[in-house]
Amino acid sequence: MLKLNSINTGTLRIVLAVLLFSAPPSIACRASRYQPQSDDKRLERFEKQVDELRQLLKIPGMSAVIVKDQKVLWARGFGFADLEKQVPATPETLYHIASLTKTFAATLIMQLVEKGQLDLNEPMSRYSTDFTDDSVKIKHLLSHTSQGTPGERYQYSGDRYAYLTAVIEKKTGKSFRELLVKTFLDPLQMTASVPGHDTVDEESKASELLGKEKLNQYNQDLTKFAQPYTVYGSEIIRAPYPPKNISAAAGLLSTVLDMAKYDAAIDRHTFIKPETQALAWTPFLSNAGQPLPHGLGWFAENYRGLKLIWHYGHWGTGFSATYLKVPDRNISLILLANNEALSDPFYRTGGIETNALACTFLRIFVFEDLQRRMLAEPRWTQDSGAFSKELARLSKESGDYGYECERGSQAAIMNWLERRRRNVRTAVKPDVKLFDAYAGAYELNERRTFTITREGDRLFIDIPRGSKSEMFAESESKFFLKLGDVQIRFLRGDKGKVSGIEIIANGETLTAKKVK
Repeated sequence: MLKLNSINTGTLRIVLAVLLFSAPPSIACRASRYQPQSDDKRLERFEKQVDELRQLLKIPGMSAVIVKDQKVLWARGFGFADLEKQVPATPETLYHIASLTKTFAATLIMQLVEKGQLDLNEPMSRYSTDFTDDSVKIKHLLSHTSQGTPGERYQYSGDRYAYLTAVIEKKTGKSFRELLVKTFLDPLQMTASVPGHDTVDEESKASELLGKEKLNQYNQDLTKFAQPYTVYGSEIIRAPYPPKNISAAAGLLSTVLDMAKYDAAIDRHTFIKPETQALAWTPFLSNAGQPLPHGLGWFAENYRGLKLIWHYGHWGTGFSATYLKVPDRNISLILLANNEALSDPFYRTGGIETNALACTFLRIFVFEDLQRRMLAEPRWTQDSGAFSKELARLSKESGDYGYECERGSQAAIMNWLERRRRNVRTAVKPDVKLFDAYAGAYELNERRTFTITREGDRLFIDIPRGSKSEMFAESESKFFLKLGDVQIRFLRGDKGKVSGIEIIANGETLTAKKVK
C-alpha cells in the first residue's frame, strides 16, 4: 500500500487535478471526440426529415430557407406548387404568408414609437369607433391581450390586430400597402413579393399609386403563385385563394428567398434600433406582472434556456407558414406551404416547441452543438406507440436532450390527422331541382351577406368571403363544406319557401335571412 508521503509532489498534483477537475472518462472522451458536422451533412439530414414530415402532414408544396449570420445557408422546394399540373415548388414559389404579415406591421408601429410619433399607451378609440371607451390600448392589440379585461390575459385575435392598419395609416398619412412597398419590398429588393393579391386588380387604387412598371412586375410575380389546397379526411383537395385584401393582420404574398432578405435586415437593425427590437421581442407582462407568450407583434419564449422568437401563418385552408429565429445563434428558419398543415396541427397546442419541423431544425442546428453530440433522427411516420419506444431509446443515448419536443409535436400531428379522418361526412345525391330555390343572397348582418349560386348540378357559397366553396348534400336540406368543419342547413317559412340558412361552424350556429 502506498503512503501519501511516498508520492512525489509533482505526481500528487497531477493525481489531485485528475480527481478534482477532470470529467468522467466517458464524458471527457465524448467531448473530445465531438466534431460539429459540416453544414452540408446537417442539411442533408434536415432535408430528409423535412420531406418525411411534409408527406406525413399531406402538404402538397412547401418552400424553405435557413438564414445563418444574415446569409442564406440553404433554400429548397419540396413537392408541388400545383399538384394538377405537377409544377414543382421551389425557393421562388410565391405564397400567401398569412399572419407573418403581422411582423411587418409591428415593425412599422415600432418605427413610429422610436421616432416619438406614437405612444403604445394611446387608446384605440382614437382610431376606430368600434372601441367605445379608452380601455383598449395599442399595446393590447400588438400583444393580443385586448379581449376581456385589457392586459389581463393572452388571446390571439387576427381580426383585432387588423385594427392596427388604421393606426399606421393615420400616423403616416400613407396606405399600409404603400408603406410595405416603400419600407420593405423596394429597399430590400424583395422583387418577387406582392403587397396583396388585389394589387393588380383594375379597381385597385394601387395602379395609380405604384405605377405601371411595378404592376407589370407584380403580374409577372403572380405567375409563380402556388395553388391552395386543404386536407379533407385523407384527401388533398383544392381550396379557394384567401380574400385578396391586405391589412396589418395578413395579406402579403412572398417567397422564402424574399423573406430571407427581410430576416437579414431585421438582424442588421435596418428598420429599428436594437433596444426597440428587444422591446418587441420581450414577453408582454399581464396586469398581474406575469410574462405572456407574445411580445409586441412576435411570439417570444424561453425554451431549454434559449430565447426563441417566432410567428406562424395560418389561413385555415390554402396557406400556412412558420418563421423561427434563434437570436443567440444568429440562425433562422422560414417555411411556406400551400395548405394549412404547417400551422393547423400545432398553433392551438402551445409554443413553437410543439411544431415538428421547428423541433427538427432546433435539434440539428442548435441543440447538437449545445449537447456536443450528434442527436439521431426519429422516424416520424411510426404510430404513436412505436414512436414513443424509439424516443425512449434515443433519449438514453442523448444525454439530457430527452426528445420532449419531438414527442409532443408528433402527438400533435397524429391527433390532427385523426381529427381530419373523423370529420369526413358522407355525401348523397341531391334533388338538383331544389337548387334554384336555394340560390340567392342571405343576410347575416349589415356587414356580411352570403351568396349561394347554382352551377349546373353543383351548389356553391361564398365562403371564404370573396371566393366560393362547393356545398355537398347530406340530405335535401342539409349540406356541408370540405373546407373545415362547416355545415349549412336551409330553413323554410310557413308557406314552405326557403327563408334562410343556418351555418354551423366550430360549434357555433349563425342564422342568415334570405333577402334575394
